[in-house]
Amino acid sequence: MARLTVKLDNDHLDRLVRGPGTGLAELIWNALDADAHTVDVTVSTSPLGAPEEVVVRDDGHGMDGFDIQEGFSALGGSWKKRAKVSRGEKRRLHGEQGKGRFGAFGIGDRVRWITVVGDWENSEFQISGSRHNLRDFDIVGPVTTSDPVGTRVVIDLLSEQAARWLDRPSTKDSLAATFAIYLESYPQAKISFRGDALDPSAMQENRTEYQLDLQDLRGWNSIEGQPTLVIIEWNRAIDRVLYLCNAEGMAAAELQPKIQAPGSDFTAYLKWAGFEGHDVLLAEQVEPMASIIDLARDKMREHFRRRTVERQRAVITDWIQEGVYPYSSATGRRSGIQIAERQVFDVVAYTAASTINAAGDRRAKKLSLRLLREAVESNPGDLHNVLRSVLELPAERLSELSQLLERTTLSAVINTSKRVADRLDFLMGLDALLFDAESRRTTLERRQLHRILAQETWIFGEEYALTGDDESLSKVLRKYLEFLGGDVDLADAGPVRRHDGRDVIPDLVLSRTCEIAQDRVENLVVELKRPSVTLTSKETTQIEEYADAVVNDERFQQPNVLWDFWLIGNDIDRITNSKRNQTGLPFGYIYRTDQYRIQVRTWAEVLNDAKHRLKFVERTLNYQVSHDSGVQYLRETHAKYLPAVLAEDAQVSPESSEDSAELDEQAS
Repeated sequence: MARLTVKLDNDHLDRLVRGPGTGLAELIWNALDADAHTVDVTVSTSPLGAPEEVVVRDDGHGMDGFDIQEGFSALGGSWKKRAKVSRGEKRRLHGEQGKGRFGAFGIGDRVRWITVVGDWENSEFQISGSRHNLRDFDIVGPVTTSDPVGTRVVIDLLSEQAARWLDRPSTKDSLAATFAIYLESYPQAKISFRGDALDPSAMQENRTEYQLDLQDLRGWNSIEGQPTLVIIEWNRAIDRVLYLCNAEGMAAAELQPKIQAPGSDFTAYLKWAGFEGHDVLLAEQVEPMASIIDLARDKMREHFRRRTVERQRAVITDWIQEGVYPYSSATGRRSGIQIAERQVFDVVAYTAASTINAAGDRRAKKLSLRLLREAVESNPGDLHNVLRSVLELPAERLSELSQLLERTTLSAVINTSKRVADRLDFLMGLDALLFDAESRRTTLERRQLHRILAQETWIFGEEYALTGDDESLSKVLRKYLEFLGGDVDLADAGPVRRHDGRDVIPDLVLSRTCEIAQDRVENLVVELKRPSVTLTSKETTQIEEYADAVVNDERFQQPNVLWDFWLIGNDIDRITNSKRNQTGLPFGYIYRTDQYRIQVRTWAEVLNDAKHRLKFVERTLNYQVSHDSGVQYLRETHAKYLPAVLAEDAQVSPESSEDSAELDEQAS
């Protein structure tokens, strides 16, 4: 056994080891440079299916002792650099710097080359190397063999990166893209990966070739050779690459395209004789290579702008012929805004075309395009949500939505859903306001809680209209008579007072017309107490006095009218709670007649009733409500009425808690 030592240090050689994709490509290039007609890449796996060993087998001319000595003991000075073409079939050579063999160590830590040469008698050589010692290679041979001429490269102790790359579904297609130009030029060469032949032609969607115009480059007349750009678009997902190739299309380096081409999978090949004899790894920094690469990228941008327009027109033409395109083909006069909206629609719809067309069903396509049009024309800011939510609906749900929109409008569906979502968020926010320890302590009765609930009267029942908000009953009476359509002048006959002569100032007075009984009106008088107040006999006496003042004032005594009086707070003392459990009365009632009823209720009960009314719709919408979303709703809708602990950056009433509490106490 002999040993060959590369005359460079290990650190320098280590920089030649690159990723597994580049390493495998280099081994295949070496086989093709040896005039191989077939190159087979096989991968052996463990019992668990993980890649364990890679073998690259070719039927090229192999390596004799001289080739091995020259190729494994030095870097550079490869025979390929002198020859330019292969020995037998005179194919254009890919490599010339003798670096390719080190790429194998990007796949695994241990590599063996088994190569057979011969004319009348075949001889075999084995060359072994290790990733941990790139300078030394052990040589065994020559040994007479009956094996056919060719080379096998066996790689094991695979890296994790290589194992993942070998198992990627797109690996075969990426290799096909790498060798597409070569396989076009030399159709006698066949490459297979894990048993499947590489067939770039079957993957091609479009192939375009451009002669780059050098006249805008400085010193263009001194540049030798005509650069050619080949762009191949694929019908499947492939990593985008710009290959730098010699004039015959042999790739010497790969770059990122660095262009925007939405929806396109492509590989670009920049062919130019000037790349030969230069270090193409520095091509983006060295002139004129850098300028030619920039020129190629500009041409790629121009190409894909044109291709996008072509594809967009083709897709829209198909939709028009199918009868699902939401715009009329009539050529009437259109405003600038209408033209712009349609142009925006075409761009957005084309972007989502793959998802829209995947539905298959004509009605589903038509609905999706209609929804996109409405979003573009009514609220372009909602486009993202429409694309994400509506276009991901399965065909069955799209059909249901289509049927629904035949009976109502999309705007009505959205408004209804938004109203329910807002109410659910409000209930969660009110829960935080009333029951979180800090906000419960600091929330004020009239300046905060009253103001918020005056705008959310639905919580007490549907269809209530606000008649009075923290006003004397005399003012409420005038509004109430207006609501009934009665004689408003009656309200001016005198103030409404308690039995002791004091003004009556309830928190909220609500009225609604009952739809289940003709000409029946229900009124609700609500007395609220701040969360920190416990309801006692003092508070129940107050609501009873309000009821007495109303029912004993003949101006309120209108036909077919029912009055409800609610006292609401967080907590109730034992004596008051016992009044809510009277025999013969529903729970919560402390007094009931045919004309009026008095209830003492906790906020927990009011919230539960409101949540129950929304429960079915909440489940149907699958709306996810949380403490944070509830508080956020309060901040967005009722910011100026929130206590500081919930207000965050919202505008808060300038009065201090102490001043407001004092004002509340005086008002009561």
